[in-house]
Order: sequence, then C-alpha cells, then structure tokens
Amino acid sequence: MPEESKNVQLAVRFLSGCPVPVTAGSHLRLGGVVLAVAALSGCLGVFANDGSSISVGSHSKGALLHGVAMPFVGAGYEVHPDWRARNHRYATVAVVRWLTDAFRDVDRSFPNSEAYLGDLSARSGGDAAMHKSHASGRDIDVFYFASDASGSPVHGLPAMLHFAGDGHAVAWSAGKVGRPIQAPLPTAHFDAKRNWALVRAMLDNPVSEVQWIFIHRDLAGLLIAEAERDGTPAATISRARALLHQPTDSQPHDDHMHVRVFCDPKDRAFGCSDKGPRRWLKKHWKYMHASDLVSAPRSNG
Repeated sequence: MPEESKNVQLAVRFLSGCPVPVTAGSHLRLGGVVLAVAALSGCLGVFANDGSSISVGSHSKGALLHGVAMPFVGAGYEVHPDWRARNHRYATVAVVRWLTDAFRDVDRSFPNSEAYLGDLSARSGGDAAMHKSHASGRDIDVFYFASDASGSPVHGLPAMLHFAGDGHAVAWSAGKVGRPIQAPLPTAHFDAKRNWALVRAMLDNPVSEVQWIFIHRDLAGLLIAEAERDGTPAATISRARALLHQPTDSQPHDDHMHVRVFCDPKDRAFGCSDKGPRRWLKKHWKYMHASDLVSAPRSNG
C-alpha cells in the first residue's frame, strides 16, 4: 500500500478514536502536515464524541471522518435514481450546507429548477468506483441543467446528456456501465442561465471555497457569455474564468460539472491537502487558518 494511503488510514483511525500502533511523542506525516499523536487509551480520539466531520488527505488519496449525507431530495435538487444505490452522497457538514444553499438559491431565482446530483463521496471516503478522485468529501458531480426550445427546464431525464460545443444535446451518458438508454434523445440544450446561476451561487457562498469546476471548455465559454449578458460583476467573471477548467487527464466533462472545494481551514491541521490549485489561489487560500477566515482577502468579488 502506498505510504500516503497508509498515513491517511492512520490519521483517520487516530481522529476517530480507534487505537493506532504509535506511542506518545510519535507523529503522522500527511500531505506535508505533521500530526502529533499522544498515547491513546481505549477509543478516545480527539473527535470521537463531538461528531465533527473532517476531510483528510487529498481528493484522490483521502478519507472522510463523520461524513454527512446529502438528502436524496431537497429544494432545487435530487440525487438521480441511478446514482442512489451507490450511496456516494457524503461530504463534510460545511460542504453539505454550502451545496444545499446553492441549489436553493437557483430554485428561488428560477422556479421549477431541479438539478440532478451525481456522486459525492462514500460515507468514509476512500476509493470511489468510476472515479480517480471523490476520496475526501470535497468533490461533487452535478448534471447540467437542460432546457427545451422554449427555455423551459427538461425534467425526468434517465441519464446525463452529452452536449456539443454549441450547447445542443448529442447523446445519452449512462450512469450505469453497460446499461443502454432506451428513451429517445430529447431535443434539449445546455441551459446557460440556470447553469451559470448555479456556478455563481457556489462562488458567492463563503461557506466553502471553490477550487475547480471541471467542465468542457466550450460549455465554459457559454457560461462566461451568459455571465457577461446578465451583468455579473467583473471580479466574479474573472474568478469564474480561472476556475472553469477542462481536465486533461480524464473525460472532457461535456455531460456534467465536477466541482471541487478547498479544504476547510480547520481541516488542514488534520492533514487535509489541497492539490493542484493555480498559484494565485494557493497564495490566498492554502495557508489560511481558521482564525483568518473572516478577515482574509477573498477572491469572490
């Protein structure tokens, strides 16, 4: 087992109150953070009793302590039926609150908007089937909003839709490997208004800080164009340009957006590790402590 994975497991066992084979004065090194471990008596870890949720490790080699489940249905969203059986709907308390607030904001601005939610993390994090990430409660998959020719939202989709660069739907993207979609492909389009409203709601909410939004570059262009049309402040548009990113090591994300948030400041002391942000984002966020959360400069305009 890779050393980083072993350290993640040791850190989670320590934080959750289970004995680990270390003595007083020993240390666990995880993601550049040193965790001082006192001798344990029984199961008396530092978070054994208060139920605090913690993201440990990185997005790909991590775990989730006391993860909180997103309800299957909430204001402005639901976990898609084909994704419910996986039960990968867990995140930290902060991420769940931030995400439910964002969906609610879109529903208030655009009534009858219902986003389909895909995978978050497993209850305790760790490796996730069909993903290279989603290991530590900070990754979220959301289907793109789709609309018909009149601009009305398209509901009841049996799967994700692949969208072409101009925004029209071109194929189904099934949630279950090997399962063909029998329903005819609807005449649907990438709903730039609702998708931008969701992205902006995520960026504007300070409860969690967005690190990346993985999306096909052409669809990102449609979002920026919509932001410019609706008079979004220039600072918010500039931030969106930096965070909307087509990944180079996975699928192009023309069927869903994959959102990743930074570690909560308090989680960094327990080994939460932000990997891959741009340099200017690192400068502002990577070393921010919990006590600096209110006074620190923010990049959300």
